[in-house]
Amino acid sequence: MNRWWNRRLARLKQIELSSFSKVFLVINKINNWENDMYSNLSYGQNELAQTMRVTYDELIDFVTTPEFRAVMEEFGDLPSQERPAFVLSVLLSKEELARRGVHIPDGILIQRSAFGDRRPTLFYVKKYLPDKYSDVWQNVNLTFDNEFLDEDISRAPEVAWRQPLPVHLQAEVMASGGDLEQIP
Repeated sequence: MNRWWNRRLARLKQIELSSFSKVFLVINKINNWENDMYSNLSYGQNELAQTMRVTYDELIDFVTTPEFRAVMEEFGDLPSQERPAFVLSVLLSKEELARRGVHIPDGILIQRSAFGDRRPTLFYVKKYLPDKYSDVWQNVNLTFDNEFLDEDISRAPEVAWRQPLPVHLQAEVMASGGDLEQIP
């Protein structure tokens, strides 16, 4: 198995329920909602965190199937500039995935995305939470980026929160070997 996929699997295994609680705690403190953030909701923080954990487990179960792992090994063996085309021709094609033995469970989506911080996102695997939670959280996802050095991605608020690039443009820049950080 290649190193690219092994690193991503290791990250998936590190997702813990406690990390969701930490995220909610930070949100609470930032917004001074420590005691009443959930008071007007029909559920509590623990229920939402549990639902998110279960949904993440469904995504992890899918991306760790032998069939999906085989596709990802093929993907990881490609030079980084060829990966955007592979996403478009294989990972976003239900027919091509089915030909390779990958069957996407109901409710799970594979989509392209881009973020304002210009990290080289190739695709993500996503599932919506039940509608009951959409007033606070809509979905969970596993994001797959092209390899990059963390220090190459600016975290400065004025650039990290800029408008994301259209996904097709981001894919074209990555495929040409361009620097996403240089795109305004």
